[in-house]
Amino acid sequence: MINHDIDDLQARLAEGEVRLIFLKKDGSTRDARGTRAPDLIPYEDHPKGIKTPSIEVLCFYDLDKGAWRSLRRENLLGFIEN
Repeated sequence: MINHDIDDLQARLAEGEVRLIFLKKDGSTRDARGTRAPDLIPYEDHPKGIKTPSIEVLCFYDLDKGAWRSLRRENLLGFIEN
């Protein structure tokens, strides 16, 4: 089942891997495997400092691309916990 709850997504990203479906800037859809769980992110890619989270943008580590990505919250189509 596809979930759309942003607060639930934030909690699940912090715990493990989540499949995100969202609209890209060009209007196409993207399916990504993401996380914010430190044990799933390579050490060299760990955040270097503390940033104040944005209420408009969601940041996550893309496990397929091996890089940090962000998306506008209104472009989130849903997510599924893996």
